[in-house]
Amino acid sequence: MGPLDLIRHPLIFTGITLPEFIRWYFWEQPSRILRVYFEYLRAFVEIFSFIFLVRTLIAPWRQIADPYQKRGFNLSQFSQTLTLNVVSRIIGLIFRSVTLIFGLAATVALTVFFAAFYMAWLSFPIVFWVGLTYVFSAAF
Repeated sequence: MGPLDLIRHPLIFTGITLPEFIRWYFWEQPSRILRVYFEYLRAFVEIFSFIFLVRTLIAPWRQIADPYQKRGFNLSQFSQTLTLNVVSRIIGLIFRSVTLIFGLAATVALTVFFAAFYMAWLSFPIVFWVGLTYVFSAAF
């Protein structure tokens, strides 16, 4: 085995054959890319906890709420309690809505990035050979 063998087949010393490389490039690595994407997606869902945010969307912020009086009716006390509870719920709604929007935007950005990466990975051999053909056709 001389230097000419290396020129003819550069992967000869690693023991990788062309069918093994094609299987790795078009089957194993894309499935690994998808696996990593779903792991990141699962982490984003856990970090932003979308279901919990939707379920508690109008809950009071930090559980700050006053209980209403059980006996008697005092308009001043009732309006003060109502105002605090409504303001606390509005603040909770604002913070949870912003978190939901930010989380959804991050999830969409993650999906777009992985889709672009996946398409670039799969289309690279075609782009490479078209570019190589273009370079050699322009050179000769």
